[in-house]
Amino acid sequence: MKTQLFALFVGLTWLFIPQATMAQSEGTADDDVAKAAVRFHQAVELYREGSYEGALAEFRKAYQISPSYRVLYNIAQAQYAIHDFVGARKSLTQYMADGKGEILDDRRAQVAEMSAKLEERIAQLQISTNVAGADIRVDNVSVGTSPLPGLVSVNVGARKVSAFKVGAPEAVRMVTVAGKESVKVELQIDESIVASAERAPSVSPAVRWTEKTKPRALSLIEKTQPPVAASRTGLIISLSTTAALAAGTGVFGYLALNAQKDLKDQVNTYPNTKDNIEDARTRSKNYGYVTDALGAATLISGGIAVYLALSHSGGSAKPKSGRTSEPILVVPTVGGMVLQGSF
Repeated sequence: MKTQLFALFVGLTWLFIPQATMAQSEGTADDDVAKAAVRFHQAVELYREGSYEGALAEFRKAYQISPSYRVLYNIAQAQYAIHDFVGARKSLTQYMADGKGEILDDRRAQVAEMSAKLEERIAQLQISTNVAGADIRVDNVSVGTSPLPGLVSVNVGARKVSAFKVGAPEAVRMVTVAGKESVKVELQIDESIVASAERAPSVSPAVRWTEKTKPRALSLIEKTQPPVAASRTGLIISLSTTAALAAGTGVFGYLALNAQKDLKDQVNTYPNTKDNIEDARTRSKNYGYVTDALGAATLISGGIAVYLALSHSGGSAKPKSGRTSEPILVVPTVGGMVLQGSF
């Protein structure tokens, strides 16, 4: 029954907006007012039909075209209808602040009644992590960086709370909260993984050893390690693996491009919902991660194939008179490997 009362208020609110005042407001053109009025009436119809998310999108568009504090009340009602109680409270607070002395007493009473109901449907989370600088998210929406300065208001029900730090797996907890409840949520991120990621350089410098600067351990390995002929079977396997990885990189690269295009389309689509945009963003990120991983694996496999091919060729070729070829070695460096030797 309350929903019907709210719908009646939405339908009547536009009648109390002086059209002449809106048209003459500073910086607002007549055509913008007309466009905003069309959006508003569309929102009212959608609200009456029960399409609250569509109504919310149209109300927001009307406010964007021709801002009026009165529309914030309608936005709050639509948010209340879709159970976004935190968003509704924020819209009502802005409505009261922007309206100031223009809001009538009966409307102030309605706002007070609605605000009281909202407080019964909002909980507070005290979120903490063991790592500073982590991105804190509630239901996949960022709410700040750790350490958070205060409590986070959330809607009642089941909430997904997570913390993400580059280089470490995402820490996730599911919590169920009731109205006016305050809950502490602690998220633990593997500090050792984070520290390793922060110490690793973004670009690995190429290291070239000389006889004077070459580590003693490496020299001993070169002198004592007997030459081993590369196996043709290993070369075939590495080439096949490289080809398969390259094909996989191409496939997921194509999917990543499509996902990015879909994300842009979702962002540019209006009206739209937050869930659709977040789903498109998640697909784009996942396909991008897989593409990067397959691309890196392809480079590594290709390097192994080149090494095996050169080793096999060097083992079968006859050495030139008076010259002895240095062995080709894979030398570990900071963040990667380099090939050393001549052929």
